Amino acid sequence: MPFRARPSTQAPAPRSSLWLGRLTLVACVVLACLAGIFSRPVGYLAAFWPANAVLLGLMLRRPHWARSWSSWPLALAAYVATDMAMGAPWTKALGLNLANIAGVALGWWCLARQSEDVVRLRVSRSVLYLFSACLLAGTTSALLGSAVTRQSFDHRFVLAFSRWLATELSSYMLILPMVLAAPDGWLWRWRPDWRQHGWQGALPLLALVVLQSFAAWYGGPGALGFSMPALVWCAMTYGVFATAVLNFLAGSWMTALISMGAFGNTSEHTPLVVSLRLGIAMLSLAPLAVACTYATRQRALAQLNHWVNHDFLTGTLSRRALLERGAKMLESMRNHACPLALLMVDLDHFKIINDRHGHAQGDLVLQQLVQQARQLLRPEDILGRLGGEEFAVLLPNTTLEHAHRIAERLCGQLSTHPVTLSDGTQLTVTCSIGVHGSNPPAEGETLSHWLSCADQALYRAKASGRNQVQAYRAGMAPLPAAL
Repeated sequence: MPFRARPSTQAPAPRSSLWLGRLTLVACVVLACLAGIFSRPVGYLAAFWPANAVLLGLMLRRPHWARSWSSWPLALAAYVATDMAMGAPWTKALGLNLANIAGVALGWWCLARQSEDVVRLRVSRSVLYLFSACLLAGTTSALLGSAVTRQSFDHRFVLAFSRWLATELSSYMLILPMVLAAPDGWLWRWRPDWRQHGWQGALPLLALVVLQSFAAWYGGPGALGFSMPALVWCAMTYGVFATAVLNFLAGSWMTALISMGAFGNTSEHTPLVVSLRLGIAMLSLAPLAVACTYATRQRALAQLNHWVNHDFLTGTLSRRALLERGAKMLESMRNHACPLALLMVDLDHFKIINDRHGHAQGDLVLQQLVQQARQLLRPEDILGRLGGEEFAVLLPNTTLEHAHRIAERLCGQLSTHPVTLSDGTQLTVTCSIGVHGSNPPAEGETLSHWLSCADQALYRAKASGRNQVQAYRAGMAPLPAAL
C-alpha cells in the first residue's frame, strides 16, 4: 500500500517554543545515547541503542520539530558530541551517527505520511505500519553503518549488518510504541483506571512476573516466549500504552538475560545473540497487535452503545434508555426515601415551525431546547427524548416545588433566547412543561404512571395558553388542547 502524505493541521509553533523544543530534543538524544554507550561491550557496538527510537518518536509526536530545518543537524550534533565525549574518534562517531540519522529520517518519512490514528497506535493496522517503518529504518542504518563497523572493528559485512539490524529492530520495537502511545500532557500525571478491573486487574501483571521469573530460572532459547500468554492477557486488560510499557520491561529483562547467558553461549561474537534479539523484536508484535485491536473493538462497542442509547439528533437519551434508567432511578429514590421529580417538556406549535421553515430548521429548534435545558440541569439529572418534540427530565433529590422553579426557568430561558435559523431569521420559541413529583415516590408507582401524570399536567399547560408550567395534582382532569 503506498504511503500518502498526511496534511498538517497544526499552527506554526512560536519561536520560543521551538527553541525550547530543540533543547528538549537534544537533551533526550544525549541521554538516550549515553544509555546505549554504556551498554557497549569493550571493543564492540552497543547491545541496546535507544537513541534512534527516541528521536523517531519525538519527531512523530512533535511534527513542527521535524519540519524545522535545524532539528536534524542538531540531533546529529548531539549524537556525535556524545560519542566523542565518551572517547570515540570524530571520524568514527560521524560515520556511525550519519547512519543512525539516515535510518531515523527514513522511518519518519514513512510514518509521518500516515494518519494520526495510525501513528498513535489507535487502529488495528498500526502495528503493521510500525513494524514496516522500523524494519526499513533499521535496515537503512545497518547497511550504512556496517561499512563503518567493518573498518572500525574489522568485522565481516554480513555479520556486522545482522548484529546492527538485530539491535536496531529490537530497540525500535520496544521503545517506539511507548513514545507514540504515551498519553498527552505530563506523563507522570497519567493514572491507569484500575477500578474497572477490580482486584482481578492485577492477575495479568502477576502472571507476567511469574512467567518472566520462570524463564530466567529455566533458561534455554525457548524461554524467550514463556511470557507471551501473560503479555497477551495484559494487552486485553490494560490498553495500548500500558502494554507498550510492559512489553519494554519484559524485552529489557530478556535482553539482560541474554547478556548474562541465560539462553546459552550468547557472547557478542556468536550468531545466537542476533537470533535472540530478533526474536525479542518479533515477539513484541503480538501483544501490541492484540492491544491495538482490542482497543479498537472497545471504542467501536462504546460508540455503538452510545448510538443505541442516545438520540442521534439531540444527543439526549433515547426513549428506551430513558425508560430503563428512569425506572432504576425511581426505585432507588423510593428505597432511599428521597424526593424525585419529573418534567415533561413539549415545544409549542412545533408542527407550524416545521411547515413554515422546514424540518432542518425544526431540528435546530430541538437542539436549542436541549442546549438550554442542559445549562440548568445537574450531571445526575436524566434528560431524554420521548419522541418528536417531547422530552422528559428526571430530577433526583428534587422536591416538586424546586422542580417547578427549574421548569419555569427553562420556559423563560427558551423564550428569551431566539433561535437563529440558517437564513439568519430570529425565531422565538416557547415550550410547555408538566411537572410531577413526590417525596419519596409511593410504593407501587411505576415510571409509566409518573409519565402519565406529568403528561396530564403538560396538556393542562397547553390548554391554558402554552408557554407555562403546570404541576400534576391528584384527580386532575386534562383539558382538551389544540396541538
